Amino acid sequence: MKTHLHRIAVAIAVILLGGALFAAPVTAGLQEDITKGYSLIDQWRFEEAEAHTQSLMDTYPDSGDVLFLQARLVFYQGDYARALDLLGKVADSAPTVKEFKHHVRETHQATQGMVTRESEHFILRYTDGPDAVLVDYALDTLEKSYAVLGGILDHHPKEKVRVEIYPSREPFSRISPLTLQDIMTSGTVALCKYNRLMLISPGSLVRGYNWLDTISHEYVHFLLSSKSHNNVPLWLHEGIAKFLETRWRGEPRHLTPIMETVLANGLDNDYLIDFEAMMPSLAKLKTAEDVQLAYAEVATMVQYLVHLKGLEGLEALVAGLKDNRPIGDVLQTLVGKTLDRFQDDWKVYIKTQQLRRIPGLKVLKFQFKDKRDNGRAEDEDGERALIESRRARDLTMLGDILKSRDHIQAAIIEYRKAISESDTLSPVLYNKLADTYMITRKYDESETLLRQSLEYYPQFPSTLTNLGEVAFLRKDYEAAREYYQRAERINPFNPQVHQRLIRIYAALGENAKKGHQETLLALIK
Repeated sequence: MKTHLHRIAVAIAVILLGGALFAAPVTAGLQEDITKGYSLIDQWRFEEAEAHTQSLMDTYPDSGDVLFLQARLVFYQGDYARALDLLGKVADSAPTVKEFKHHVRETHQATQGMVTRESEHFILRYTDGPDAVLVDYALDTLEKSYAVLGGILDHHPKEKVRVEIYPSREPFSRISPLTLQDIMTSGTVALCKYNRLMLISPGSLVRGYNWLDTISHEYVHFLLSSKSHNNVPLWLHEGIAKFLETRWRGEPRHLTPIMETVLANGLDNDYLIDFEAMMPSLAKLKTAEDVQLAYAEVATMVQYLVHLKGLEGLEALVAGLKDNRPIGDVLQTLVGKTLDRFQDDWKVYIKTQQLRRIPGLKVLKFQFKDKRDNGRAEDEDGERALIESRRARDLTMLGDILKSRDHIQAAIIEYRKAISESDTLSPVLYNKLADTYMITRKYDESETLLRQSLEYYPQFPSTLTNLGEVAFLRKDYEAAREYYQRAERINPFNPQVHQRLIRIYAALGENAKKGHQETLLALIK
């Protein structure tokens, strides 16, 4: 998720230069130089900003305005302690200064206990403990993204890119523009902002989430901001990031079943999210369904552009925006269409793409744990909270009770009733019934249900683990390995996944991988 960075350089400079931050009289030249400094930072031209700011510090060593500019630059460079020290020398009479001081203080506090691991092109910071299990997955994904996405967009950052993993949504909300309500409503768990990538650990969610594609998505934002001098409009930012987020693992498909469904329904009902409504961030939209619709719109607009000009067209479009050219002018040059004409033609194109409409498909809301170490959902109904129908929820509870008392056949009957009563294709219901079938060794029935559910919700980890378990019980260890590995990438905090992979690797004679799984399991215990 890329939050919109407003062009605030001139406004900040005017506010600060109008305040009593320094003793020397304000000159027109200093005002112009400070405005230039903020512009360079806003455009992600940090090397130039550093040289420019140092020159100002040499000339105006006692200027609070120059100190504030330097503190802002240092913050963007990742040295929060030094930024806080510099800000201590600046009077906080202006609201802008107070707000920024608070933000830097919160960021420093949230990150000061983090540990650091580096790879060739990335600096990863995280809270020591169970989140150490994420390190190898994250750095592997990031390095693959560096190679694949850098090739597509013809941009490889010279400096190492900083990535921060926050242990829960609370510190994440304090260091970002997102409120806790924004996070819960939109499902936004990651950002690219302030010259770094930030995400919430999947360990704070009951089922984890698709965090590796998410981290690659945010890296696309980083490339777009740095390559274009931060001149890519929000809709295109999100469209390119969504379109490319799976390329690191060689998967070109970018539309999920829910995105296809909400877009098809939106086109049918003439209900779409316009560009203005997407501002300042998709995370600020009113519902999770609107977020998915907005993503589907902009991702397929990028798909249409690639249809016209190939992947090379993406690089050309971003490169064309570098000199602060309006998106309409660049599109006109590249594809011979105005922005309005491009959108009209996109609607014609996307209606030819045979989008799937799957009745009963709903956006699954994230469920956060009430505490990191116990794994329970904060909602007392747990996973049953994902079942919308009250009648289906009650039948599910009855099935759970019967199953816990070993009345397996009776539980199967209640779960079947719950599925027939539900208006939605709840993966919770499908997995409960499939798991109960496995107890009675009805593996074919279980697999049929699970495969059907996987078509609807390809990232639901319980479906993957249960399919892996069916394969494991059949001694099809290669198929079991594939499913459990996919589940592991979504929720590496599930000990049962690691335990099964240890046995699978042992059965396949893959002893090095078995040892690695034993190490990962020890990290999360």
